[in-house]
Amino acid sequence: MKNMKVIDFHTHPYISSGEFLCFYPECFDPSPEQLREDVEKAGISHICGSVLLKRPYTVEEGFSYIKECNDKALALKDTLGDFYTPGFHIHPYFVNKSVAEIERMADRGVRLIGELVPYMHGWSDYANAGLHTILEAAEQYGMTVSFHTMKDEQKQMTEMIAAHPKLNFVAAHPNDKELYLLHIERLKKFDNFRLDLSGTGIFRYGLVAYGVKKVGSEKFVFGTDYPICNPRMYVQAILQEPITDADRENILYKNAAELLDILI
Repeated sequence: MKNMKVIDFHTHPYISSGEFLCFYPECFDPSPEQLREDVEKAGISHICGSVLLKRPYTVEEGFSYIKECNDKALALKDTLGDFYTPGFHIHPYFVNKSVAEIERMADRGVRLIGELVPYMHGWSDYANAGLHTILEAAEQYGMTVSFHTMKDEQKQMTEMIAAHPKLNFVAAHPNDKELYLLHIERLKKFDNFRLDLSGTGIFRYGLVAYGVKKVGSEKFVFGTDYPICNPRMYVQAILQEPITDADRENILYKNAAELLDILI
């Protein structure tokens, strides 16, 4: 671990308690300063990811809810500087506004869409025609799309990746073995698809080594899902897996750096 860089591809950063997704928030005083201290203490050198609001999405708020998330991500970028690569949200029910948001973010140098979390934002179908129109616009800007693994959307996820070969897609969370093996098959099939190791799954010892054996370490990026999950546990999980140091470096740093042009 000494002197090894670590990029956390999957966080949900926060400015205040309104975006702090920890299950036990009473134990903390959320701030950008706490965020950086937490993840650096875990050995993480750089974070990526989108802001999510704790209050539920309502149809009445429309796209203003999505824009609020994105504005907070940009504000956090102003605070954290080169330590943070923002992700931003789009919404398939608001195609024109989402395309305009892609253009706004591209002007700010932001190239990461998502994590897309449909169930939190009132939509649930990766086959949605509006989503595909938005992704066609994203292709023009060389975006990378992070999306939540939806258990019942296996066919739709595969078709989404296949329909947009110019976009890099990164699925979030290995999940249980059944879903993980489906991800492995997609990783074999698509050059524009990768898996981030955040959230559920990585606590199963050997999961990472199995994936490296089947598809190579170049297909995985490191993530924690902080502050939902303890970041140090995820760093230690990668260090413990029976893989080579070169594979560890790919997963912990190089793959994400290449995807998002991160220099640290």
